[in-house]
Amino acid sequence: MLFFPIGINALYQQRPYVNWFIVLLTIVVSALAFASADSFDGNFTEPFLDMVLWDWEPVGMLGHMLLHADFFHLAGNMVFLWVFGNAICANMNQFLYLAVYIVLGFLAGAAHLAFDGNPAIGASGALNGVIGLALAVYPRDEVDVFYLFIVKWGTFQMPVWGLVIIWLAFDIWGVVTGGESVAYFAHIGGLVAGIGIGLVLLHFGKIDLTIYDRQTLLEFIKGEDPEKE
Repeated sequence: MLFFPIGINALYQQRPYVNWFIVLLTIVVSALAFASADSFDGNFTEPFLDMVLWDWEPVGMLGHMLLHADFFHLAGNMVFLWVFGNAICANMNQFLYLAVYIVLGFLAGAAHLAFDGNPAIGASGALNGVIGLALAVYPRDEVDVFYLFIVKWGTFQMPVWGLVIIWLAFDIWGVVTGGESVAYFAHIGGLVAGIGIGLVLLHFGKIDLTIYDRQTLLEFIKGEDPEKE
């Protein structure tokens, strides 16, 4: 079964130009890497080889977020980043969003190096951080999800917290079973970092909430519910 988000029920207060830029930049760099010799076999050529997350070098810590193994890896990540990144970027200072995205990528990369250590590429860690931000800000908002099961397809809705639980369960299962060559620790590290940073941003009023937004994770922790006030 295949499923992925196609929208989130959150109000945009501005156009998320910075997230659009991140998506476009990631697509362009990944496409250039695909066009390089042997890249489809995972053997990137210079300068893309230096962007792989090999160790703690800054080039790899930043560059791995812009590289992907193949078209499906890229497309899947960009769909999730488009849905959740746009919702967050549209409701905060966009330069702050860019800084947070980079920090999330670094923290996810650090988690991968600390607990796995194999070479890694992909925006998945930073992306999971953005999903963590969405969980902190919009835990009860509905996500429109497309599904494909054999020959049947359609859409359904579920809250952000429900989607995150399913997403996290897959990552934990991957860690326990030692599944495919996926950077599960980067996923989990990014998600945890995103939740933490999201709570901090909410505490300091860096996310622009509206009267239409439902209870945030910070409000839930404090026992507050604006819908009942």
